[in-house]
Amino acid sequence: MSTGFWLNNDQLPVQFGQQKAIPELGGDYCIYGENREFETYISLATTTWGSNSNLAVPALPSSFSGTGFPIAAGIQSMTNLFPLQLTAPVTGGSSGNGLILTNTQLWIDTIEVQCLVTANAGTGGATGLTGIGFVTTTPATSTQAAQFVQVTPNTGVQLLGSTTNAAMTAGATYTFRANANNSASTGGSGYIQYSTANTATVTAGAWLGNVPLVTNSITPLPTNAFVSAIAAGGTYSGTTAAGLLKLRVKYTIYGNISY
Repeated sequence: MSTGFWLNNDQLPVQFGQQKAIPELGGDYCIYGENREFETYISLATTTWGSNSNLAVPALPSSFSGTGFPIAAGIQSMTNLFPLQLTAPVTGGSSGNGLILTNTQLWIDTIEVQCLVTANAGTGGATGLTGIGFVTTTPATSTQAAQFVQVTPNTGVQLLGSTTNAAMTAGATYTFRANANNSASTGGSGYIQYSTANTATVTAGAWLGNVPLVTNSITPLPTNAFVSAIAAGGTYSGTTAAGLLKLRVKYTIYGNISY
């Protein structure tokens, strides 16, 4: 890891100096019923929150790097973590025993992307996003320091796929809802999309509905992950660069009730 930031032996991020002053952009909230809502801002360009230039969130990287500061991995929030699925999702009954939920199950109901400020690459070459996905950490070993790695499967696109600048205009909102009746097995996409203020094509995230088992070669498997966004084609740089999104994910964890 870089000077000013490292992962301690508990895989928790430690920051100091100006890195410590970067504002927190995310939160995880309880809503009515059994659902929860994960939210985070995603700043495309360098974004200063307030009048202090030292409180700026750096621009998104144009490629993923797991050995630098968190922003080099596209991480938007260091304290807002999303849960991961540690077992294969249960999709049917067990022979002669009915439905058995021996482990907790994770279901993503809705993914919403709201464009607050229009995307502008400025003098950079960014053409949009390669996607929004998850990043976790690998433990340190005798030969390698702890580092960030992208979660598998569906690397980098678990929550949102390829998205162009043209799609990210102020007021545009893209909502994807899991829909079993529109599943891939019947020729559908597995989700229903609702769009407002912009009809540009946006690629849905791959993890709507039943969340798949994490397949990273990490022991033990990670239980949660950071949200990461990567710019496509270059960066959002220069004085005219801009772009601000709000990501909302509604999800449910169920099963495995103990007495």
